[in-house]
Amino acid sequence: MSKLVAIIGATGPQGGSVLKTLYASGKHKLRALTCNPDSSIKALVAKYPGIELGQADLDDASSLCKAFDNVDTAFGMTDYYALMQKEQFKQDKGVVDAAINAGVKMLVYSGMDSMTVLSGGKYTNCVHFDNKHNIEEYLNSKSDAIGGFVIYLGCYMETT
Repeated sequence: MSKLVAIIGATGPQGGSVLKTLYASGKHKLRALTCNPDSSIKALVAKYPGIELGQADLDDASSLCKAFDNVDTAFGMTDYYALMQKEQFKQDKGVVDAAINAGVKMLVYSGMDSMTVLSGGKYTNCVHFDNKHNIEEYLNSKSDAIGGFVIYLGCYMETT
């Protein structure tokens, strides 16, 4: 039987790319997650027949655990610009913790390097980068409970 992969952000550029690629492979069952069931996620059903739809409030641990029920692998990311600073780390930590509590075996996380670390402390106001780095460290600290993998994508996925 195919493994079930849950994808946070399936309607966006990153999660949408994960969904498109895994769907094309035909090797996985897929669950597209959204915080808003009335969002454009419904269009994904027509585009990708057979995928599951799931609702997940990234601020609610029980909602996340339910979304991760029977999931083998999850793709996780949050939107810094929608959340800003402190809330992003809180949501990302919640994703890691819920995945562990639900028994997810592997979490692929969209991360970034810390500008504070890379610059030797010269640039300390790149909160988005530092938050992503902090959650990567948190995920790595949980390696006894979940396989954690972090991917770094370019800041500019396309130019116009």
